[in-house]
Amino acid sequence: MNARDTILDALRRNRPDPASHPLPPPVMLGDLDAGQARFVAGLRLLGGDLLERAPGEPLAAAIARRFPDARLICSAVPGVDGAVPVQDLPNAQAADPVDVAVVRAAFGIAETGSIFLSEAQLHLNALAHLAQHLVVLLDPAQLTANLHTAYQRPEFRTARYGVLMSGPSATADIQGVLIRGAQGVRSLSVCFDSL
Repeated sequence: MNARDTILDALRRNRPDPASHPLPPPVMLGDLDAGQARFVAGLRLLGGDLLERAPGEPLAAAIARRFPDARLICSAVPGVDGAVPVQDLPNAQAADPVDVAVVRAAFGIAETGSIFLSEAQLHLNALAHLAQHLVVLLDPAQLTANLHTAYQRPEFRTARYGVLMSGPSATADIQGVLIRGAQGVRSLSVCFDSL
C-alpha cells in the first residue's frame, strides 16, 4: 500500500457518521424567500440577465433577438426550433463552435441567483462551459430559497456531476479589473419557463 492509499484508508476509517451531525432545519438557516425578484437580483448582481419573451413569442425568436449573430445553436432541451440537439455532438470538442447553448436547469437558488445543472440536464457537461452564450430555462416553481434548502434537493444525491452557475465566467486581477467570459460562457441568460 502506497502513502496515498494509507492516507485515504485512514480518512475513510475515521470519518464521522453523518447521522450524528445533522444539519439544522432550514427554517433556522436564513431568509426563506424563494421569489423570482430575489433570484433576478442575485443573477444580475453576478453578471447574468433575464431573457424575457413577449406574450406568445417562441423561444427560438427570443434567442434570435438576443443573439442575432449566432450561427450554431445547440439545445439540450427537446423542441427548440433551429437548434442542433446536444445528442448530435459526438464529443466534448464538438461543443467548441457552439454560439448559444440552451439548457433547462433542475432548479434555481433565489439567494445567489444560481442555477443547478448536472449531467441529467446537459447530456454533455462541456456544453455549459465551451459555448459562447448559455440560455437557461428555469421553472419558477423550482426556485429554492438558499444554499441550505438547495442541498436538501434530491439532485445533489443523484448527480454524478453538478455545477452551480451564477452568471457568466469571470475573473479579476489584483487591481480589481473584472473580465467576464474569461474561461467559460460570455453570457448567461435565464428565461422563466414553466414545465
